[in-house]
Amino acid sequence: MFGVALGANLQTLDTTMAAVALTRMQGALSASHHEITWVLTAYLIGVAIVMPLIGILINRFGRKHLYLTALVGFSAAAMGAGMSDSLIELVLFRFLQGLFAATFVPVAQSFIFDAFRAEEQGQAIGLLALGTMSGTMIGPALGGYVSEFHSWRWIFYLDVPIAILSFAIIHRLAPKRLERPPVQPLGLFGFMILTVGLVALQFVLSRGGQMDWFASSGIITAAGLVVVTFYLFAVHTAISTRPFIDPDIFKNRNFSIGLVLILFLGAHWLVYLTLLSPYLQTLADYSVISTGLALVPQGAAYAAGSYVAGHLCNRFNPSHLVIAGFCAVGWANWQMSFFTPNFSQDVFYLVAVIHGLGLGFIFVPLTITTFSTLPTRHKDVGTGLFSLLRNFGSSLGASLAVTHLVRQIQSNHAALGTYVTPYNEAMRHVSLPKGWNLGDPSGLANLDLEVTRQAVILAYASDFRWLAASTGIAIVAALFVRMPRRLGAAIIEETSTGNGSSNVLHLPQRAYQSESAKTIRFGMIRSSTSSRRG
Repeated sequence: MFGVALGANLQTLDTTMAAVALTRMQGALSASHHEITWVLTAYLIGVAIVMPLIGILINRFGRKHLYLTALVGFSAAAMGAGMSDSLIELVLFRFLQGLFAATFVPVAQSFIFDAFRAEEQGQAIGLLALGTMSGTMIGPALGGYVSEFHSWRWIFYLDVPIAILSFAIIHRLAPKRLERPPVQPLGLFGFMILTVGLVALQFVLSRGGQMDWFASSGIITAAGLVVVTFYLFAVHTAISTRPFIDPDIFKNRNFSIGLVLILFLGAHWLVYLTLLSPYLQTLADYSVISTGLALVPQGAAYAAGSYVAGHLCNRFNPSHLVIAGFCAVGWANWQMSFFTPNFSQDVFYLVAVIHGLGLGFIFVPLTITTFSTLPTRHKDVGTGLFSLLRNFGSSLGASLAVTHLVRQIQSNHAALGTYVTPYNEAMRHVSLPKGWNLGDPSGLANLDLEVTRQAVILAYASDFRWLAASTGIAIVAALFVRMPRRLGAAIIEETSTGNGSSNVLHLPQRAYQSESAKTIRFGMIRSSTSSRRG
């Protein structure tokens, strides 16, 4: 558990530290603002390419070998990124980092589904989330400190010792997979179509706001490519005898709803960081280090909420915990919509903690509900799709939030500017500060700065209101989840045998007690249409 949690932590730690240090990299590499964002975009594109392949890679190479290979490759790419002398080199190594990092979280979850019994998986996933979210807690603060007092290159060098420790633990303790399902043939055509579509979609989401969206021919071309490739992939999956992803996996209601909800969770997690970091620096005059420290309570609450939710999954219906988590996140976003730069720090930290707890109460129970009724033969592929949707939810949410913010700033500025005129009675008969003289060019410039500031505050409030409203959609979707009567008591899984299809009933090892109070340990009960034995 500790070994895979360390590896999964690398993904969030590396991403959050790099995001904070972008301005330092920009100056050192003489890059423009638009060019330096490719450091993040290239990483996300690499993740998008590999994640759909997770299930096939696990089946062919095994979890242990795949995870160890990813740690070695990620470390080598991190060293290359730290030694880069040009933007092209840095972007290339960040792309390679994304290719290897894509395996960390889904393979860690796949490890847990095999290593722990059903009634223990909630606590196990909570512990994994606790380890993974530690990167979110310390990443912004550590990235700010390193880039401020040392060099941005150490952001990448720090990944190496963590990867070495994770490698040593997993190499020594993690067992090889004893039973492998038959290796499924790779649907190469479907994979190529999906890869092109995912890369194009990631390009649209990452670069759309900077290229003015559909006013750019490049964005229009990429968006058209997304539509065409996704349509071809859907048709190919439905009619092909060798689809890249078995369409039967989407017939499982809990899994399909879980993909929708993890999209929302990924969006809410990253949008909060995306909006709050510039808000604190530009409006509340926080330094880079102070901003990183201010984000720590939310990350700590996220980790603590995940751990607590893992223990509550055996006592309460996990879908109810998911709903409670979205309610908490919605309330926190609604409260954030009333904030001004002169906010009370006590209220701010209270809202941040509730927001983090809400996210934690969503992630672990959502993982349990998503995979509770999914057949074992689909779980390796399912973990890859689950992580893929979470990443794309983050990209989609951040892109939409920033786009809405920019447009709201423009419209708010235009609306507020109509009142800054000598014909406004309030401007004529109210005593104004010296710097706001309407007859002086410097006074008009000062007034414009204040109007812009007020427009930005209103735009942030609008973003947080939309985030609060979006949780209602997630809550409605969560109402359609159907859990087994007792999680872990009996989970029916469909498997395929040489003689045909059969059902496998997995019971926990400590299932029932006899009249003599001696625990009866059950193994596996198989039933088929022709015979039953136990």
